[in-house]
Amino acid sequence: MTQHFPGVEAFSDKGQDNVVSLGEGSRVTRIVIEGHRNTIKIGARCRLAGQIVVRCNDGHIEIGEDTTSMRIMLHMHEPSRIVIGRDCMFSGGIWLDSSDNHSIIDLASGKRINPSKPITIGDHVWVGREVTILKGSVIGSHSIIGASSMVRGVIPPNCIAVGSPAKVIRTGVTWDRRRLPI
Repeated sequence: MTQHFPGVEAFSDKGQDNVVSLGEGSRVTRIVIEGHRNTIKIGARCRLAGQIVVRCNDGHIEIGEDTTSMRIMLHMHEPSRIVIGRDCMFSGGIWLDSSDNHSIIDLASGKRINPSKPITIGDHVWVGREVTILKGSVIGSHSIIGASSMVRGVIPPNCIAVGSPAKVIRTGVTWDRRRLPI
């Protein structure tokens, strides 16, 4: 059922025992929860255009203060964790999902072999347009992910990573929201 949640343009919680907290001055376009016992914690002064969708039980999403997005699609279909640090900047067309959405089965054992995995993004990370961040990804603080990249695995701090899959092309960098003179 769609409900009113201050600071969220569209909010729907179809589950029970879910906890959503939105820091002072934060705004989010859309939050949808279709499971139970999930936690969504968004820090102060965040501006998140896009949507956060949780379709599982016992999921955890945390977004640090001062993080912004032009259009982010943050999805969780199985219990997991997505943690985004403070002062991150996401461009448009960003996709994060902590699972594959469907089962991959080992023929010999008949067992599922693709469990969900957490996503962790450090503080002050800049993610360019149309980036996909896959389950199990870790992006270190102060890094930059180039446009149209696909992140899987670990990206160290203070680097630029680009491509599909994203590879480090430069280390020893950080970034600034201001357009500084050269």
